[in-house]
Amino acid sequence: MEGNEIFIMIMSMLASFLLGMIGMLFFGGRTILNYIKVKASRGGRVLLFARTSFGWRSFTAKKKEATVTWKHDGVPKVTKIDGGLTRYMRVDAVFVDANASGSSITLKDGNFYPDDFDPEVYNNLLLRALTRPNAEANEDLKKMLAVVLFLVVIAALGVVVVYFKVSNIDVCPAVNTVVQGVIN
Repeated sequence: MEGNEIFIMIMSMLASFLLGMIGMLFFGGRTILNYIKVKASRGGRVLLFARTSFGWRSFTAKKKEATVTWKHDGVPKVTKIDGGLTRYMRVDAVFVDANASGSSITLKDGNFYPDDFDPEVYNNLLLRALTRPNAEANEDLKKMLAVVLFLVVIAALGVVVVYFKVSNIDVCPAVNTVVQGVIN
């Protein structure tokens, strides 16, 4: 292998890695980005799950002794950790009620998360969003079927026109004699 081939191979591997990371961040949403931030901070930040009126949202929070500082809708909040620090997906995590963010949600003995937090559902939100039934699916299907049918008709007309053009071509007798003369 030459130097150019090795360079091209390394660059293509790097490009595929970067595209995979971008896709993971694009489809995974803020939770994956927050997880990566917490993992990269090496203990300086914690993964904070806040219970909002619309469900659970993830944030990153800076940890200082017994408090965490985080922002919710641009407003900085300080929360005391009252024994609510737990491990979630191999990082430190805190569960907080966003409306009453003065202290963290106290976990029962042996629990890693609050009773109303369902980690399976939370981890599968993307899957549920991608597989939910679409209310306008029938209209989209009809439009797509009409486009495909139109393209099939255009392709069939093209095949018929080409067939008739090819069938009208007469074989030139001079070509046959030239070819026979070259062969002999």
